[in-house]
Amino acid sequence: MRWTALVPIKAAPARKSRLATHLSAADRTELSEAMLAQVVGRLHDCPEVGRVIVLSPLPVGDDWVRDGGRGLNEELAQACSARVSGPLMVIHADLPLLTVADVDTLLTAAVASGRAIAPDRHLAGTNAVAVADGSALAWCFGAASFARHRRALASGHAVVERTGLMLDCDTYDDLLLAEAGGFVWRDPAAVQSRSLQGETA
Repeated sequence: MRWTALVPIKAAPARKSRLATHLSAADRTELSEAMLAQVVGRLHDCPEVGRVIVLSPLPVGDDWVRDGGRGLNEELAQACSARVSGPLMVIHADLPLLTVADVDTLLTAAVASGRAIAPDRHLAGTNAVAVADGSALAWCFGAASFARHRRALASGHAVVERTGLMLDCDTYDDLLLAEAGGFVWRDPAAVQSRSLQGETA
């Protein structure tokens, strides 16, 4: 079974706004790009994933779908109907500790149950949904999406709780946990250059 993974991400200026009190706009862009690379890289490393599509307002990578700004759930529905057939996984782009084993576990659970969902670490949001039979789903991303997705999925779905799937990076506490878990996102050369510029200013 070969899966399609759909990864939504906002345009750079709108990413990680809740980190604005701790990180500059440039740093937030660097962080979001590093997390996207982590997620896309682990998806490509997973043998069961045959295709990775990024949903974004601007081109990202070689395989992407334009986000027209109608809201994430409507954009996902449109992208799925137009570009995806067969087993589908929607997974967020801000999972800094995601591993291939996390992806394999989610997909295996979806195959066994038909559908699988991964919540965030607060059991409030939804970080990934996998649908093995390729059937249409009413996407419910947004506030309290985990409970709403569970209601939409009804019976016959698995819940997968793994750190790599549950730790999304929205707040500074999330970022500290990710860094403590081994996530490295700052370019050491760029950090050194900024430091030297500050010393000579």
